[in-house]
This record gives sequence, structure tokens and C-alpha cells, in this order.
Amino acid sequence: MNLPRSYLAFHLLLLLLGIACATARVSMAEWNAFKEKYGKRYNYNDNIRHYGIYKRRAVEVQEHNRRFAAGEVGYEMGLNEFSDTKQNLLAFRTNGAEPEADAPTQNLTIPSNYKYYDQITDGKDWRESGCISPVGNQGTECLACWAFAASGAIEAHLALKNHRLVALSPKHLLDCTNGPSAKCEGGWVSVAFNYTRDNGIATKESYPFVPLSEECRYDKSTSAGRVRGYVTLSNADERELAEVVYNIGPVAVSIDHLHQSFQNYKRGVLKDENCRSDRASLRHAVLVVGFGTDAEWGDYWLIKNSYGTSWGIDGYLKLARNAGNMCGVASIPQYPLI
Repeated sequence: MNLPRSYLAFHLLLLLLGIACATARVSMAEWNAFKEKYGKRYNYNDNIRHYGIYKRRAVEVQEHNRRFAAGEVGYEMGLNEFSDTKQNLLAFRTNGAEPEADAPTQNLTIPSNYKYYDQITDGKDWRESGCISPVGNQGTECLACWAFAASGAIEAHLALKNHRLVALSPKHLLDCTNGPSAKCEGGWVSVAFNYTRDNGIATKESYPFVPLSEECRYDKSTSAGRVRGYVTLSNADERELAEVVYNIGPVAVSIDHLHQSFQNYKRGVLKDENCRSDRASLRHAVLVVGFGTDAEWGDYWLIKNSYGTSWGIDGYLKLARNAGNMCGVASIPQYPLI
């Protein structure tokens, strides 16, 4: 029997939809394995809610990766420790006003071998210089990325000066920094820099991280170092940011991260047309540790995050560079002076 072409096309479409739904389905066994992997424990109602979020993420990841495989986008998504968590739980501060900037630090020294943007012919990866500590994990219960970004920047610049890397304590900053920084409710890198200027900072070993804010127990006599000030680049200029990263060292930046592209990022060069760059939208602090160029997808910033190593490229992100200040990466760059 010869069936009408429209009838065959319709049933072929149904078959393809069925296959897509079947491949996107997340079984309870997969969900339980995910929870076991990341040590997640939920009561009955929370388990249903988080399972629902996880299933939606699994579908989004699968649909996006079809586009990645087809060469339509330059980054791949994947499921990670945060795939059952709502985005707004990972915002690093409330809508409180940004603290007023200090007066510019005077007598800035430009290195004699400083290369300007047009003279830079290669990329930079400060991890190769031994000044970057392992990726940390702030978790979902404490919005501490500002403390991780600040301590990461300070330890890198101290290591470059002293030729020895000593991991510093984001927990010390979390517990002891006051003012606009609000403990586990989020904070500002600049305020953390100022605190360290006045008080020093503890080592990670002496003041280990746990995802909650507690009473300050820092002893100044145990300080691992301090800063003498900090610099804020205020021109939203990616060329200037590249010069500073290349010549001086890693830079703490704030980005707009409340997008599935960021939360589910796995590898590749992330470019998201929905990402914003105005200062009010920048709600996550990270550390730029270098930059480079991907042969297929173009220029990128190499960024150290604080979501642990299950996220991204072992905890790192490649964010599109020279792409219109993608996600606000050049809107509030700050680095410490040692």
C-alpha cells in the first residue's frame, strides 16, 4: 500500500520527537547517582524540586550541544555540581550600592619592559608561572566569590613579588571584612583589598574555608602579607585590560553570569548575546589569569572561577575577548598593589 507523502512525513516527525524526548529523559537512577557524586541530601519536597531543575538542565544541555556539534556555537555545555540549583542562588551580591572608590593610588610604576597592546603578539597564562593556586569551591550556601577573587588576586601578586606561592584565605576575608561586604550575602573585591591593606591576610592553611560566615578569629601576627593599595581600570577597555594582565599580573573582574550558558559551561569560548556589561548587572567576581586565541572560535579571556573543578574546564572559563566587553569583563577590573 502506498501511503501519502504527508502521512509519512508526519509520522517521521513524531518518531524524531519521540527519540529526542527519550534521550532527554533523566531517570531516577541518574538523579541518585548525581546526588551521590556531589554529596547532596534532600528531604522529600526538596528532592522533587531539585530533580525538576536538574531534568530541565539536562534537556537544555542536550539541545545546546546539538548546536555545538553542528558548529553553530563555540562552547559546549555539561552537567555539573550546580545543575540542580537555581541561578539566583549564585549571585554574589544584593542590589546594594557599589562602595565609593578610594582616591587613586599614587606613584604607579610601569615596568621598563611594558608591552602595549599592539606589541603583544602572543597570549598569557599566569598558571605557567606558578602564581595561581588550585581552584576553590564556594558552594551554593555562601556567596563568597568576592572573597575568592580578592584572595586569588592578592596571592598571585605576592607570589610574583616573592617568587613563592602561598595560598591565602577567602574565609578570613569572609569572616572579618566589614562595611559594604556582607559576609555570605555577597561583597566587593575593593573592600576586601582595603581590609587586607589595613590588616593583612591569613593563609588558607591557617584559616580554611567552610561555606558560612563566622566570628572573626584572625590574629594579625600570623599575616602572610598585605597590599598597599589597588588599581581600578575604569575605561571598559579590553586592550588596556590585556596590557595589565600581560605585564603586571592577574586581575579580579566582575561579570554578568546569570545565564544558563555560564552555569552549564563545560568548554570552548563562551559568547552569549544576552550577557550584559553595565556595572549594575555584574554580580559575580572572578579572576582573569590570562588570555589567548582559539584557532576556530577566536580571542578569549582565561578566567578562574570559584565553583570547584567539576565546573567548566577544570574550574576555568574561556570567555570571548574583543567581543564588545562580553559579560562586562572589562567594566570593573581591579588588581592589588604589593
